[in-house]
Amino acid sequence: MKRIFSMTICSIIAFSFLTLTACEKKDELSINNKQKEKDIVLSKGKTNLLDLDVYFNSSSKPNTVEITKESRVIKEDELLAETIVNELIKGPSVNSRLAPILPKESRVMSISIKDNIAYLNLSKEANTKMTPVEEEACLKGIVFSLEQLPTVKKVKIFIDNKDSKIWGDNFDLSKPLGKNDIESLKK
Repeated sequence: MKRIFSMTICSIIAFSFLTLTACEKKDELSINNKQKEKDIVLSKGKTNLLDLDVYFNSSSKPNTVEITKESRVIKEDELLAETIVNELIKGPSVNSRLAPILPKESRVMSISIKDNIAYLNLSKEANTKMTPVEEEACLKGIVFSLEQLPTVKKVKIFIDNKDSKIWGDNFDLSKPLGKNDIESLKK
């Protein structure tokens, strides 16, 4: 799956480069920032980086469009982690007998991975009242799903930047949790 995902991303990048290079303007600040980001990340031994270009309107005239490229460096594992959580939010397939664990209105506000801990911040729409069983299913679904990534051993969950008084408040979510921690964190 990683190989297919990487090949797809590379194809998209190659196609974008070939079709858009003729009409692009490079932002010097963006180029410098990209190199700084690469230097910082590479100095920490990270190799799972994607170089992406995003395009914005740089015209100062209201009736003119002038597209300028801004380069970004994105961590592949964080992109996959966000995709995983978005799939959890979508819920199970239509013909499935599985139950969703998060409200469909939920959004991923941010996700980052540092020192084998995924820091997940969900929008306030994810904070619905849950029974202890529903909350346990939700926690296990998130943790088990994200721990499939080789760079994730634990998950720290926030909702609207808060880690307490969320869901049913049936579990102590003040610390990162792994697969084996969930049962012991029941209040």
